[in-house]
Amino acid sequence: MGLNRVCAQTHTSVGLLPSINYNHKIKRDWDVNFKYESRHFMFQNNPIQQDKLEYDYLLSDFSVLVGRKAGLNSKVTLGVLTRIEPGAMAYRTIQQYIHKAKISTYRVTHRIAADQTFSSHESAEFRLRYRLSAEVPLSGKKVDLKEFYIKLNTETLNSIQNDTYDLEFRVVPNIGYVINKHHKVEFGLDNRFDSFINDQFRFTSWVALNWYYK
Repeated sequence: MGLNRVCAQTHTSVGLLPSINYNHKIKRDWDVNFKYESRHFMFQNNPIQQDKLEYDYLLSDFSVLVGRKAGLNSKVTLGVLTRIEPGAMAYRTIQQYIHKAKISTYRVTHRIAADQTFSSHESAEFRLRYRLSAEVPLSGKKVDLKEFYIKLNTETLNSIQNDTYDLEFRVVPNIGYVINKHHKVEFGLDNRFDSFINDQFRFTSWVALNWYYK
């Protein structure tokens, strides 16, 4: 496979990825997360069409995840997601195992997740994911109120759809700010690299703005 062939078949997209997260503790060991996220393309290019710089709404996701502590620093969550696209809808079931650890001033989180997506216009898709996150305070040994921090997520996704396997990598650097004990915001780039297997490499970079409430 030559370099010219790879470059000629690279599809690049840039867009906006705002999200709202609401977290609520139900009981001592239980909590629930409600999340809204939407995607909006601002630029796209691919080997077939010319570069296109214009706004294009893609989809909105509404999800609910219920979690239960599974140890001192671990949690298991189950949830569902509804995806609304122009003229179509999809539904996803989600299972996750999350483990948190503290290394010096770093807060490290491991997440192993599986999800299954079903819709009327596409075949079912099954994914297995692993994400590693590191959160670092910019001052002091921990993130306090009115302080900034850096969060870096790296994730590997394995996908099977129509008996076709695909692989995706994500690298997400964020800078966050703790407004008060209930609110914090994060801003960064959600970079996604996929379609390595089928020789149609795609790169998508989302400008992410996340708001969290708990």
